[in-house]
Amino acid sequence: MKNQKKKEDYLDYLELLNMVLKEKKVMVYLTLTGLFFGLLIAFSTPKEYQSVAIILSESEDSGNLFGIQGGLAGLAGINLPQMQQSQSAITPEMFPDIVGSRDFLLDLMKEKFFFQTKGEEMTLEEYYAVERPANLVQKSIGFVFGIPSRLIGLFKKPEIEVIEPVKIDEVDFESRNYVNVSSQENYVIGQLRKRINIDLNKKIITLKVFMPEALISAQVNALVIEKLIKFVVKYRTAKQNFNVAFVEERVQEAEQKFMEAQDKLATFRDTNQGIVSQRARSKEELLQSEFNIAFNIYNTLKQELEQSNMKLKRETPIFSVLERASVPLSNGKPNKPLIIVASIFIGLMIGIIFSVLKIITKSLKSSENQ
Repeated sequence: MKNQKKKEDYLDYLELLNMVLKEKKVMVYLTLTGLFFGLLIAFSTPKEYQSVAIILSESEDSGNLFGIQGGLAGLAGINLPQMQQSQSAITPEMFPDIVGSRDFLLDLMKEKFFFQTKGEEMTLEEYYAVERPANLVQKSIGFVFGIPSRLIGLFKKPEIEVIEPVKIDEVDFESRNYVNVSSQENYVIGQLRKRINIDLNKKIITLKVFMPEALISAQVNALVIEKLIKFVVKYRTAKQNFNVAFVEERVQEAEQKFMEAQDKLATFRDTNQGIVSQRARSKEELLQSEFNIAFNIYNTLKQELEQSNMKLKRETPIFSVLERASVPLSNGKPNKPLIIVASIFIGLMIGIIFSVLKIITKSLKSSENQ
């Protein structure tokens, strides 16, 4: 019974295959249609060049270089900030998020490059806002779906907005913790995010940039690395820079107090030469004690400042460029053979699915008629 059932299933599959092959005209038509769209996409997609750079992220674990020297500073009422070893919140795994962030790309899109195809210097924002690179299929779809909004815009009355002039000196720019992004800037941000990629392999960072021109792809790649390194270094050393500035202020204050104590002691000795009395001796001992304390505090803070500078250097991250961004010799996109093969395969699969659905529909109708 089992062998007979397997034989019947095998015959059913053969019958289905024969019925599908009878619909070969449909499959050929859809396959050719897929090939047509594949050729259209492959040859209408703007060329883009890929530049690759590889950098190595190194960081030294800074130990606790600071001795416990707050006792003497505490005598003067100076409370030094805690300078213990701290772990940075930025790791290489966060680099893709940093490079893809809105603020990072807003800064990048304002940079100017010379576009040979345009014969002029333009920012990335200006280029992508004007060119809006896309293949014919994407442009056609965008045109069709954009018709309703354009029709509505024809009949919509323009709104006149009266804006009162604002004086520049009345605006507190530093207090603004928000950014106003236009629709054009949002579009360019999306374009740049698709063209800047970071791959991580432990401490090895590979940056890939796609741009419409070979030289610009290498220039943008190098600029992204430069901006990324500056951002990470600034973030990693911000706290220690504050500590260094704090200690420098305390050193200046301690130096001033030390000089005052030294002047008082010298003045007292000059004005009391040859005078031997218990009161003068006690006063001199008091001034000498104040001088010693001021000197010790000043000397301690000088050591703290030196150690703070040492820690700042140790906490500064080191990036070694293993491979600099190179100018590509050929375009990386579009991959025409892959697009054509994929379009043929998709067209063929759609043809097979369409034929199977057609056969099932016919069989259902015939069973209903019976």
